[in-house]
Amino acid sequence: MNKILKFSLFISIFTLLFGCSFQNSGGFFENKLEEFEKEIQRKNSKVVFAPLKKFNKEVSGVTLKNLDNPIRTKKWTENGLNINNNIPNIFYKNNKNIFFKSKKIGKNKFKLSNTFSEPLIQQDKIFVSDFSGNIYNYSITEKRLIWKFNFYKNRYKNFPIETKLKLSKNNLVISDNLGYLYCLNIDTTKIKWAKNYGIAFNSNLKIYDGKIFSLNQDNKLYITNEADGNQILGLETFPTFLKTTYKTNISLDGNNIFFITSNGELYSINHSLNNINWLSNIISKNNVGSTELFYSSPIVSKNGKIFFSSSVSTYSINSTNGSIIWELPFSTNLRPIVTDQFVFLASKDGFFVNIDNQTGKVNWSRNLFNEKSKPKKKKVGEIISILLASDQILATTSNGYFLFIDYKSGKLINYAKASKSGFYSSPVIVNNMIHAIDNKLRLLIFN
Repeated sequence: MNKILKFSLFISIFTLLFGCSFQNSGGFFENKLEEFEKEIQRKNSKVVFAPLKKFNKEVSGVTLKNLDNPIRTKKWTENGLNINNNIPNIFYKNNKNIFFKSKKIGKNKFKLSNTFSEPLIQQDKIFVSDFSGNIYNYSITEKRLIWKFNFYKNRYKNFPIETKLKLSKNNLVISDNLGYLYCLNIDTTKIKWAKNYGIAFNSNLKIYDGKIFSLNQDNKLYITNEADGNQILGLETFPTFLKTTYKTNISLDGNNIFFITSNGELYSINHSLNNINWLSNIISKNNVGSTELFYSSPIVSKNGKIFFSSSVSTYSINSTNGSIIWELPFSTNLRPIVTDQFVFLASKDGFFVNIDNQTGKVNWSRNLFNEKSKPKKKKVGEIISILLASDQILATTSNGYFLFIDYKSGKLINYAKASKSGFYSSPVIVNNMIHAIDNKLRLLIFN
């Protein structure tokens, strides 16, 4: 009976909030508000209660399936490589040697790490930002800084500014934790347009079909015109009553956008037809009301499915109707690697899992930091990212190590100290080489 009352209360609050929240300031819902509200009431809102016991069992096994052939990437224009956040098996020279180390590009004044960001690369230029609001354009071929730009000047010199970057042709679109969204021409360093939305943005940026997609810390979705920065849509979801450090993540699959709020609500929205496709609440019963404890990984979209991990579980979900294909009670905030055959997961504590993409069966799982002959977490630090690099899992650690792992068995192939100061960014692989920014804001390239 309590479950029924809670579910009814959830639906009532949802309907009331949406009835009050959709504004027509951008003309997006003109003459459609009543129909849209009726549609919301028709949608199913599913509450998913995951098991409390977490998966932490080591499973021995060797898979015989092969990965798709590595592809060669020539650019990296956004966090997650593309609108789907689906990073494939990428070709890497595999020499595992330092090829180039630049001088300091900038200064990390606040001594903060930004390891969930990725350097952006287009042609021979690499773009990074620091916590003073500086944006840097560095030439890889000329080995020099082309320009440094600061939108804020000295207005916030004692306040750390966290920016999100997205390259779009010859423009760089930037959002920040001050509520600014602006567009910078990378050839002239002239501001094309700038808007202030008043509330900090805390999601990655995606651009599709001339629209910019972002979320603020109050879980409000903004769709903005790329040409002039004008708001097309401001969609308020359920507000959060606690300000958290949770970073929202957006993934797109054509006309459908997927995102998870800090309240643990998973949305699928058709941004072309103005429809909410479906909505699911993924917070388990024991976490209800504890939004400070909730987190999730970036969402990966592939072949009609979305994959992500959260503080509850790891899911494979049908992207059309929101139904769960499989669930594993394994939690991580690191982006999963998704191939046609496998889903690879890693926790910050060094627990790695290989899952069958179709069934959710665990092929193998290993805790690398528990094995006697392997490096310890105290030495190498936490795992901050994973990629597939020429048929090997490349794991990066906070203390500046690279770990290369056999995807078929989970066995550690080798590891090495790649940066003495640790990593400021997660690495990307472009033109067959690994690029990363260290904590001294130097560009490191490995062949």
